[in-house]
Amino acid sequence: MPLILWTDHMSVGVKLLDNDHKKLVLLVNNLSDGVVAGQARQELESNFGKLVEFTRLHFSNEERLLEETGYSGTAAHRQEHNRLLDQLMELQARFLSGAEEAKDQDVMNRLRAWLFKHTQGADQDFVSHLKARRVDSNLAAWDEPNHVALEKPAI
Repeated sequence: MPLILWTDHMSVGVKLLDNDHKKLVLLVNNLSDGVVAGQARQELESNFGKLVEFTRLHFSNEERLLEETGYSGTAAHRQEHNRLLDQLMELQARFLSGAEEAKDQDVMNRLRAWLFKHTQGADQDFVSHLKARRVDSNLAAWDEPNHVALEKPAI
């Protein structure tokens, strides 16, 4: 059974961001599944690295979208991302410090809490802002499906 099940409650109502959040869920679940299955440590560490890398990309894209739409809380949200990234890096360091099943499970539980804090906490603050600007409709009209906010003019 996966560590995290995606629910509509986790949605921010913008397909681009929801898809990123779903990928974060998938990356955390892949890491957790690997721990449970006794996957080789090198592969687990690589999977954790992919989670960190994608988190950085997602945070950057989300911040850019908020800037482009004139969200007044962008600076505060960026600070929250910095805190969340610091927490993720601490979890990664703890995970890399050695293979102990109990410690790995603790890290997985903390990753789940970390992801919920992001999707159900700070991200919910800008949902009404993005909906009011019809961001999902505007993004859907663009041709390029991946992180178009980085390559298209401001909304």
